[in-house]
Amino acid sequence: MKKYIISLIALIGILVIGIINILQESGSTNNKEVISETVQSPSPEQQVENIKAFTRIYGYVRYFHSSDEAEQIDWMKFAMYGTDYVLQAKDNNELKGKLEKLFLPIAPTIQVYQEGEVVRDPFENVDTENSSIKYVAWQHLGKATSLYKGDLYKKKKIIFNDTSSTEKLFESLPNPGETISESINNSLRVNIPLVLYTDGEKTLGPTEQTSQKLEELVENMKDINTDYDTVELRTRLAGITILWNDIQHFYPYFEEVKVDWLKELSSFTKKALDTKNKEEYSALINLMTEKLDDGHISYNNRNWVHNYRLPFTVDIADKLLVITSSLEDSPYEVGDVIVSINGKATNEYLLESQQEFSGSPQTKEVISLQALEYGKKDETLLLEIQRDGENHSFEVSYGLPKKRISNFPIIKEKIKEIEEGIYYVNTLKVSYDELIPHLDILAKAKGVIFELRGYPERDVSPLLSHLTSKTVQSPQFFREQILYPDHKKLAGYNEEGRWIIEPDTPKFKGNVVFLTNANAISAPETILGVVEDNQLGYIVGQPTAGSNGSINDIILPGNLKVMFTGMKVVKGDGSPHHIIGILPTHPVERTIEGVKNGKDEYIEKAIEIINDLPLE
Repeated sequence: MKKYIISLIALIGILVIGIINILQESGSTNNKEVISETVQSPSPEQQVENIKAFTRIYGYVRYFHSSDEAEQIDWMKFAMYGTDYVLQAKDNNELKGKLEKLFLPIAPTIQVYQEGEVVRDPFENVDTENSSIKYVAWQHLGKATSLYKGDLYKKKKIIFNDTSSTEKLFESLPNPGETISESINNSLRVNIPLVLYTDGEKTLGPTEQTSQKLEELVENMKDINTDYDTVELRTRLAGITILWNDIQHFYPYFEEVKVDWLKELSSFTKKALDTKNKEEYSALINLMTEKLDDGHISYNNRNWVHNYRLPFTVDIADKLLVITSSLEDSPYEVGDVIVSINGKATNEYLLESQQEFSGSPQTKEVISLQALEYGKKDETLLLEIQRDGENHSFEVSYGLPKKRISNFPIIKEKIKEIEEGIYYVNTLKVSYDELIPHLDILAKAKGVIFELRGYPERDVSPLLSHLTSKTVQSPQFFREQILYPDHKKLAGYNEEGRWIIEPDTPKFKGNVVFLTNANAISAPETILGVVEDNQLGYIVGQPTAGSNGSINDIILPGNLKVMFTGMKVVKGDGSPHHIIGILPTHPVERTIEGVKNGKDEYIEKAIEIINDLPLE
């Protein structure tokens, strides 16, 4: 009986095991796969570390490693291919192997290693004592860009001790043997030679195996479409990789901005992994670039750029949001105060809007007002408007064709005598050639008011020659001389390009006043910088944008173009211009009373100066 019971138990055990196996192989198969995927998938934290490590090496190899192999790579496609490839590494050990497979074909002398490991000599198999061997490294004068194809920004691969080599961009060069040795995530490091050896025909270091792997890599990337919509995750990750690196190595204003761009990489990467569509990706680019306080930052998907406008314009007057002009037959009156927008207090609404834009505080305010004026067709806003002490509710739609309407009283003439002996010159519309026939009259005038509340359509800078009796200079323009990544050990600056302004006749004898505000960005800031540095006239209004210098552009996967300031500009005395801008000698704040009465308080202040404050 005992044997029978034992046998029965054994039989039941066999049956149970059999049933479990059948369930696992049939109905439980999906669960098995889910469990397997859960075990094998990297944690979100590891994915951040994976993309961070790839991003760091990507910039170092693309811009600072002078191998011939690197020049065979389509770097936009590689960013998409690489982020996709490393994303699912389960740990840093697996990530190390993936990074080596990606980068050794392109940069055979680099080493990816764990913290604490010993780095070998990257050129141990190269006869570095051979007298025919030469050195090669990159030089960057700013960031070479697809937008400026001239001489403004350049990069060159320089071959040392070779008289037939291309002329250097500047004198400094890295020393043979110098490497980039940096931490790339929470436990991995990379060692990348800055200077390579060349036999005159090719850079040394690749093996037969790495050369074969390079061919395979190029073939694998051949069909990648970089025009894909940014709904694809690898497109978005690649965009963040490219954008982060271009800013990290070539943005000239980190001293002024004080953002820890390296530290921000983790945050940007995590947010990129969480994006689900084009709109969220666009918002992430806003978040990244907003931290740079650069009024030149723009890109072709910027949220506020729409083709329809409201039937009125707005501005700040008495620190309130006020309607400053309104189309005929519109229910909105000049001087109306907008109290709330879509149920939010106006100040709160504008502050939230400003977080989407880069630039100085004054630039953000201007852009947020423009963003309010323009929108999508038939999109509506709910407004609470205060008029004569009473509040009224309105629903307004974006429906008018996109057209900028002046929110100041308009002077239609380009040159006009607005008071006896005082002339207004619309420097935004008139060209210097158009000014020439009027120079004698303007030079003898009691005063001249030049309009610079915006961006001139044509170059009017030659007029500065008529405001000075001695040679003067413009603000200082600096292009960074870059050998090393991460803004370390800057080689210096190229200081060419500063304007030299010689005096010309007729010399203006009366008072000269320039009107300006934060709508003046870049070129008009140079003109006003000459005025400010050399005291060539009075400046009336508000601070300018504080963003000067020629721009760079970045092309991202998904056919997205981002622009940023590529040149460092400082005032004539060497003090910062970025964010600060040109400050008025006579500040002006608009008032609601002035708006209602159709006054241009900037011009009124200019006339007062001309009449009461003669030039010394």
